[in-house]
Amino acid sequence: MLVTAGDPTRRTGGNLYDRRMLAALRRADVRVAALVLRDHRDAVRLRDLHAPLVLVDTIAAPLATPHLGALRAGGAEVVALVHMRLGALALARRADRVIAVGRTLANELAEGGIDRGRITVISPGRDPVGVRSLARPGRRIVCVANWTPTKGIHALVDAVARLPEVSLDLVGDAPDAAYAAIVRRAIAGRRLAGRVRVHGALGRAAVLRRYRAASVFALPSTREGYPIAYVEALAHGLPVVGYDIPAVREVVGGAGSLVAPGRVAALAAALQRVVTDERWWRLQARRSISRARELPTWTESEAQLVRAVTGPRANATG
Repeated sequence: MLVTAGDPTRRTGGNLYDRRMLAALRRADVRVAALVLRDHRDAVRLRDLHAPLVLVDTIAAPLATPHLGALRAGGAEVVALVHMRLGALALARRADRVIAVGRTLANELAEGGIDRGRITVISPGRDPVGVRSLARPGRRIVCVANWTPTKGIHALVDAVARLPEVSLDLVGDAPDAAYAAIVRRAIAGRRLAGRVRVHGALGRAAVLRRYRAASVFALPSTREGYPIAYVEALAHGLPVVGYDIPAVREVVGGAGSLVAPGRVAALAAALQRVVTDERWWRLQARRSISRARELPTWTESEAQLVRAVTGPRANATG
């Protein structure tokens, strides 16, 4: 049983991971279902749940955590599936085991007192690395992220406002209405309507077209669990620009241009260099492709999770 919350149809990294892993378990003939918690009344149903193993996504932690003791007392093995920091420690402390989607999250859990022997790292996978023509750099930037304050969309708009002739495609849902209003005011106030295209939430095929049409990927997040959008951008051979935070470093490795969080002028300078310096753009594009090939594929990640769920209890891998 996978226990989650919110809207599982939204395009988020956590939902993508969960869908891929559920499909992999079913292909392995594991009987598995998903329980979406909407409120506390739904959460109480966990006490009557009969399943040998229950995966609990961190997005469901606030609702599910109070009932995990009853689940375990009833014989279920509880595995925390940690996609993000929020709620992770409380969830992990009440679980038998933990699957973290990145080393950064695993380290944060260990620093919070969770025994590393209970933590397994199973990162999201990537699609096949695309073959990209290393022609002259273009001036179209793409950002794929849902509009929340930690994604730094406002900072990216500010940086683009400093770069004449550069255009920006913003792809993502706007779940935070107040923050979305801030971003839209920034676009209008800087007279960027002609250079910033707001696409909203797109289906997979349309998102892929935006990656292919772009010459640079930028996402100045200040907090991430494991940024799947960066993985996608690397696999498309796009030079990447963002803020230098642990989870982004984990994915990007030595590729990309990362600047100190909050430094919009430095963000603009990094973007300026990659869209105007042809040699630098080519080097960064090659580094992105090389780094993408080092990251696990979805087939590898899915197989690892199936082993973790069906085999003996795993030791830490990260």
